[in-house]
Amino acid sequence: MNTEKKPFDDVRVRLAVNYAVNKEALVQAFYGDLGVVAHTPLPPKMWGHDGSLKYPYDPEKAKQLLAEAGYPNGFETELWAMSNPRPYFPEPQKIAEAIANDLSQVGIKVKLVVYQWSTYLEKTENGEHTMALLGWIGDNGDPDNFLYVLLDKDNAVKGSAGNIAFYKNDRLHEILIKAQRTPDQKERERLYIEAQKIIFEDAPWVPLVYAEDPVAASARVQGYVPSPLGLEQLTHVSLEP
Repeated sequence: MNTEKKPFDDVRVRLAVNYAVNKEALVQAFYGDLGVVAHTPLPPKMWGHDGSLKYPYDPEKAKQLLAEAGYPNGFETELWAMSNPRPYFPEPQKIAEAIANDLSQVGIKVKLVVYQWSTYLEKTENGEHTMALLGWIGDNGDPDNFLYVLLDKDNAVKGSAGNIAFYKNDRLHEILIKAQRTPDQKERERLYIEAQKIIFEDAPWVPLVYAEDPVAASARVQGYVPSPLGLEQLTHVSLEP
């Protein structure tokens, strides 16, 4: 959600959207065994993940929050989706339709907008959207690559934004910079858990799913180790006769 645009500048609206989306149903319909319901930006297989933070599916709570924010009858908005599948969105337009249907149940009327991938990235980096689907594949296995890159105010610059929620929180920034400069992993883990709590309370995103890529190989393949970063190294792989 673009936090610089109404009504998503109101945390109550952002929380309402989180409670309105039936993530369990979404994962079952589009991911099956290759997806897990998400609640924070940091995947559960990465150190520092806080599994205690959850937005349960609760349309009535969503309606209550919308009423408190001054939208008792909901509002109209857009949800952008990319035109082509991504590893984390196998059917982006159908997923967007499912989300729009959930939001309609609490009074949020959604117009779906689809752009070709390069145009999509350009427009979201410029902050032209109100809501947009997007995903991330970690580059280096460190929490910083998710939380700082995607949610720090340093990266909420129009024209090159990795933080397309344009979410800016000074306390979060302090924590993320401190974590970058701290060599002790246990202390960094504590800082990233604190960071996730701040993000959870401010709700700039609707975390949907932690997607998993299927890997298949013949029993003849030897020495293959799947990469968690999607960078396959085949140097030591061999094929038995």
